[in-house]
Amino acid sequence: MIHIWICEQKNDELKNDQLKLLKKTFASVQDLIVVIDRDLRVVTSNWKNCDPIPANEKHGHPFCYSCLMKRNTPCEPCRLLEVFATGTCRKFEIEDPLDEKTKLIELSPLFDEEGKVVMVVRHAKDISERRAVERNLQMRERQHAAVAKLGQEGLAGAETEELMQQSVRLVASTLEVEYCRIMKYVDGEPVMAAGFGWEGKPESKATTNGNDIVCYTLYSGENALINVNKSPEIFSGLSLLKNSGIVSGMDVMIGSKDNPYGTMNVHTTQNRVFTNDDMYFIQSVANVLAESLSRKQTEEDLKKYASELEDANYLKVLFTDILTHDLLNPANIIRGFTEELIIVEDEDSKKNLLDKIHKNNEKLIYMIESASKFIKLESIDDIRFEKQDLLAVLERVIRNFEPEIDKKHIELDFSPVNEYPSLINPLIEEVFMNLLSNAVKYSPHKGKISVRVSDMGDRWKIHVADMGPGISDDDRTMIFERFRRADKGSVKGSGLGLAIVKRIVELHGGKVGVDKNPMGRGSIFWFTVKKALENDLPK
Repeated sequence: MIHIWICEQKNDELKNDQLKLLKKTFASVQDLIVVIDRDLRVVTSNWKNCDPIPANEKHGHPFCYSCLMKRNTPCEPCRLLEVFATGTCRKFEIEDPLDEKTKLIELSPLFDEEGKVVMVVRHAKDISERRAVERNLQMRERQHAAVAKLGQEGLAGAETEELMQQSVRLVASTLEVEYCRIMKYVDGEPVMAAGFGWEGKPESKATTNGNDIVCYTLYSGENALINVNKSPEIFSGLSLLKNSGIVSGMDVMIGSKDNPYGTMNVHTTQNRVFTNDDMYFIQSVANVLAESLSRKQTEEDLKKYASELEDANYLKVLFTDILTHDLLNPANIIRGFTEELIIVEDEDSKKNLLDKIHKNNEKLIYMIESASKFIKLESIDDIRFEKQDLLAVLERVIRNFEPEIDKKHIELDFSPVNEYPSLINPLIEEVFMNLLSNAVKYSPHKGKISVRVSDMGDRWKIHVADMGPGISDDDRTMIFERFRRADKGSVKGSGLGLAIVKRIVELHGGKVGVDKNPMGRGSIFWFTVKKALENDLPK
């Protein structure tokens, strides 16, 4: 019995020594440290460092679950009992009922000489700030992932309605809110284009105004971070939000301030103040939607333009067919009959009438052929060039006009000094033919036409000068446009000849123009073509 008493006395002394050592240690620690015995009673602690514990609880040896967990019965499961039973440490996190902060709880056993757990040290460390930072980082990661996912879907060409619906789901899930929607204006009224959490809820019939969060950004032009407790008037005008128990919300614009598509807004029944990071996230989502909407609109515009262009090209081809077949064929038939009648008719009055019919019909044929030719040239983007002597082209055209030149007794001055090797297409003959035809047409009886070629380095410049009525400064700027012609008195034309000239010269990479004749009367039309070098081959 004496031996047992001595052992118990030694154990008490050891326990007291341990408690004294723990008390000295506790005094320097700001975290709450509590020593608990096997009866779940508090043996000692640094109570003075823990304000949330009521003063009356700091006296005596209260049960741990009563003063630390605010319970009338032990916790289930009780981790303290596990430590007493196993002798191993335990770590876990709780929302501390004393101050509602996140705490890391560490339970460490204290052993006697025989290795039996006699007490457990409970260390509660405040980690709420660290956990808040971790949650914030996790939130940012989810937000970045959501924006990246939506961006990929948008670039992949997702349908607008599908992308919007996916956006509101992702935003609501990422921000952990109950409601998210996209509002747009239709006939001056806000309409929900996509929504999450609003399914089955009727739209508000309340009259909207500048304070309604549904269109808050559209009116103010700025992002809105709204908490109803601070700004209760924000929700006062919209019964749908008010009746749904909304207390917090956020609203950003989709599109530009000058031309907004609508707004994206999130709402929650939680008393929550959204951060700027939350706002930047939802604005990034709104920007992805705006970019997708813009791209879709551009695609629609391009499709519409392509369709209109296709229709225009079809009409152009149809018009060309009408010119070359439905109009030109009857005109050629008229030509044949009038020429036959002119030959067989003896009466002068009838011959005069037939001659007028023939001349006007020839003009009609010329106009039809010119219009058809111009339409075909407009559709050409590229032509093949050959190395040819431009002199041969000029001489051939001049020979073709010799009957008309002789008929008007016109003096033609053309004195070539050598060959003119050029990179040209056979179409270039049409250019010189048109310019020479105009010179003959507008030159007076016994007038003079001068043709010459100038060396411009890498190009030849061909001049056709006449002594006709000339062209005014105003007319000179527009005579190469289609269906525009200068006032030439009694000489009429289609207004397409010089437009054809300009188009052919442009296809050759050259220039065309008209100057005043320095002789005091008439005009000088000119155009340029590329020279052919020794190593130039047909392309």
